[in-house]
Amino acid sequence: MFRQVTKVLSFLSPLPVVMGSLGLIGDTSAWRRWCVALALGLVLVGLGVALSWRRQPVVSHEQGTVLPLVAFPLFTVVNLSLGGLESPLIPLVLPVAFATAILFPPARARRWVGYILALVGVQAAVTFTGAVGDLVPALFRGGARAGHSDALLVTMLVVTTFLVVWANFIGTTMRHTFRGMVRTALDARDEALKAHEERVRSLTTLSGEIAHELKNPLASVKGLAAMIAREVEGRPAERLAVLRREVDRMQEILEGFLNFSRPLLPLNEAHVPLDGLCRQVAELHEGMAGERGVGLRVTEGPPVEAWCDARKVRQVMIDVVQNALDAAPRGTTVELQSWTTPGGGGRVEVRDRGPGLADEVRERVFEPGITTKPHGSGLGLALSRALMRQHGGELSLRAREGGGCVAELLLPPAPTLAEAPRKEALP
Repeated sequence: MFRQVTKVLSFLSPLPVVMGSLGLIGDTSAWRRWCVALALGLVLVGLGVALSWRRQPVVSHEQGTVLPLVAFPLFTVVNLSLGGLESPLIPLVLPVAFATAILFPPARARRWVGYILALVGVQAAVTFTGAVGDLVPALFRGGARAGHSDALLVTMLVVTTFLVVWANFIGTTMRHTFRGMVRTALDARDEALKAHEERVRSLTTLSGEIAHELKNPLASVKGLAAMIAREVEGRPAERLAVLRREVDRMQEILEGFLNFSRPLLPLNEAHVPLDGLCRQVAELHEGMAGERGVGLRVTEGPPVEAWCDARKVRQVMIDVVQNALDAAPRGTTVELQSWTTPGGGGRVEVRDRGPGLADEVRERVFEPGITTKPHGSGLGLALSRALMRQHGGELSLRAREGGGCVAELLLPPAPTLAEAPRKEALP
């Protein structure tokens, strides 16, 4: 709201200068020219303040303390140049009182109303006493007064004072009402989120228990199938082999679900050589890569060290490398490379020459249950991103130039020695 008001004020900023300049029509008073020049200067200052507010990402209500130092002198100067209490701009005090009551706390809004009434009183005193002989511009027939009687001017002053106080009261009431509505909506949202989180927690716990209980029967089925397979030959043996493969796949899905449903354990962080971690993961997958006819290469470079939990980062790298091997066509190479980021963190890239991911799918694969594999569970990347974000890092996917996909693991810089004592960790 405050930003919108500054936009409106910027749009209306020429109005005081234009209205003040009306008093110069057919008038030769030097003091009125000075009033117009002063009004122009105050408008420029106000525009500078408004622009400085709009450059800030967050505007605090404390910024409003500068406004009366510009607005109230501008109001006084322009009204005096147009006839004091008889100025056509006097009614503008009503929307000003209303707007300040809505935008700012009640104590400050009341203080501003006091300023406004004091300035109106000063202009009324100048008008009643006739201290300035040419107070009314020549455009309005000139003179110290415009021909109105004291009774009419006193009535105008009393009505204006009452309306200013009333506008402040209405604005304050609307502010309290709006804040109350927002507070009620936020409380209702928090209650709904709390209930939703409790339900999700209960369902996750229950699902994890069910998945855990299913592991034992599946192990029994797999064992029985292996025993029976030793006693049969031919077509039945082939069917039992298919059964065992399906049981293996079910166990893999259940294990992934259990890993995803478990709460993230605290990090055991240390200074870990990321290049060594890349070599370890590549050695673990040499057999899988050979079976699929895919090369697996670690690009050598300067030593790279990161502050992380080696076990969890290795788990993420294993999942990403397996995905790359699944996507890579026969005869291509999956590449691993690590760098030290300019800020002192670590970065690992796993690059393949697979079909890649469409833009609309690239972020969705991190959602639980979303997968591009025919037999995938859709939990691996979701868990991997959660582990990276637990470190304060990130896991992202992007298209590779020339075709394929690049999985990027980012780790934040290591803390200083004062924040955490140095300890070496071998992955």
